Amino acid sequence: MNFEINIFGIKINKKQIINFVKFMSKVGLILLILGSMFLLNHSILLSPDDYNYTFVQGSNLTQRVDSIKNCIQTAKFFYNNWTGRVIPHVLVGIFRNLNPLVFEIVNSLVFIIFIITITKVLNKKSTFLGLLSVFGYLSFSMMFGEKFAWISGSCNYLWSSTFLVIFIYFVYNYFNEKINLNICYKILLILYSFIVGFCHENTAFVGGAFLVCLFLFNIKKFLKFDNKKKITTILIFIMFCLGAFATIFAPGNFKRVEETDTTFSWLFLKNYLDNIYVLITVIVSIIIIFILNNIEIIKREKTKCLNPLNWKKFNYGIVKEELLFFILPALIATIPMAVISYFPPRAFLSYEVMFMIVFSKNVCFIAEYFKKYEKTMAVISIILTLFVFGKFSPSTLGQINYIIPYKTKVTSQYEEAKEKGEKDVVVSKFEYGQWIHADDWINVANFFPEFDYHMPVNALISMYYGFDRITAVRDDEYLIEITVDTEGLNNYDVIDIETGKNVGKYEYDNVIRYSIPKEKIGKFLLDGRKNNLKNLVLDYKVRYVGGQLSKDEIKLDDLLLNN
Repeated sequence: MNFEINIFGIKINKKQIINFVKFMSKVGLILLILGSMFLLNHSILLSPDDYNYTFVQGSNLTQRVDSIKNCIQTAKFFYNNWTGRVIPHVLVGIFRNLNPLVFEIVNSLVFIIFIITITKVLNKKSTFLGLLSVFGYLSFSMMFGEKFAWISGSCNYLWSSTFLVIFIYFVYNYFNEKINLNICYKILLILYSFIVGFCHENTAFVGGAFLVCLFLFNIKKFLKFDNKKKITTILIFIMFCLGAFATIFAPGNFKRVEETDTTFSWLFLKNYLDNIYVLITVIVSIIIIFILNNIEIIKREKTKCLNPLNWKKFNYGIVKEELLFFILPALIATIPMAVISYFPPRAFLSYEVMFMIVFSKNVCFIAEYFKKYEKTMAVISIILTLFVFGKFSPSTLGQINYIIPYKTKVTSQYEEAKEKGEKDVVVSKFEYGQWIHADDWINVANFFPEFDYHMPVNALISMYYGFDRITAVRDDEYLIEITVDTEGLNNYDVIDIETGKNVGKYEYDNVIRYSIPKEKIGKFLLDGRKNNLKNLVLDYKVRYVGGQLSKDEIKLDDLLLNN
């Protein structure tokens, strides 16, 4: 008996209800991912590269990138002196001049486009499990935040990989006659091919290997194309190659190579080892779909147990497609990285695109195979969703409870100091690093200002806001600075006079700088007995976030342990 209900005169059957639930669950998942990505993008502080790329390169970092002309000038400098990535650096320059909220929203939407397109390369449509599989793959890979939340990282890796997967979707399906393109779309795809090849060397390697395998293993199909389609596919290949050559052989890449070790090394395989678990999942999925696709043949072969297994009878269609046109190109594209000493996990994203295309297809195939077990598949979907998003719950809470409030507070402190014209600035130190799971969402190292003003991130923040120096201390601490009349390093201890124990050792040049809890003022003293330090003191300051103690409030004897 068919289930049917009547709502406001409209008859709705069971199938329509199920389809509606599936649609809404997919929409809900997309919104959940979008919200998660926006939260990540909104909570992250600027990275060192983001600060650096705010300025026109080659201008002694004095001129800000405040126009398209300056964006192009900076990209040109990189192209001639460091890297061929013109498009990403222009994007960075543009976003650094817009309200941060613009990047946070746009970048989150690009991420959604990225994962949806991956699921559609080998599938007719995106499905709940397809989307979840791609997001799950990414969430368990390395450097998640650096690939998808840095302004510079996103423009270099997320955006270039999105360009790549859109290119693969159209080229692969057009080549295999799964989609038709009119003359306008063909022209746009030809021009777009140059952009994809030109935007990043990793997309050039992966996209180039993909095109070679597509043509090489489909040469008979290509020869059967009509002349218009042959010309279109040849022009796509040529334009991509022109873009790839333009970025790979940029003058800046040659200068960069001169500064690096280009001998062959197996270290490039580290990205595979670092992502071994998600890659094993992909391999397992390939094995499963091979078995499911040949289960009837396997049953028949089992009845012939006296004979050796006849592998020629098996259907290799899906596996062959995945291995030849996606897995193999990814492996081939990795080879150039064997002679490039710097290959961080975030640069591995373009290669991971090929694995995710395969993984998404396999998950959808498995789900389709078992679609008759609707309740079981629904339970599995819920469990997997909780598993994927549950992994990040500590970091998500950390972002909401700690990072966003800190970002708001410290940015306000920067702006207030800038308005006052301060040059030597004290700001709040981030105190909740233990709550942030670096491997989940983001590596927080070098994002927050440190006590040591020599740290690169402190120097970059100072440069960005026009400070001479920036020091970060806890809100409940005093920063003590004692200027002495000696040259070279000054090695002194800080002593707890109540216990006589050493609570800190500091080495500085003519200014001895250290921080102590506010309640320990007068109790934690700098051991000045060596060299009769008191007689060498020229000046002293006791500062804290938002103010400074006067010399009437604090005496030198309250800071020094004398003879």
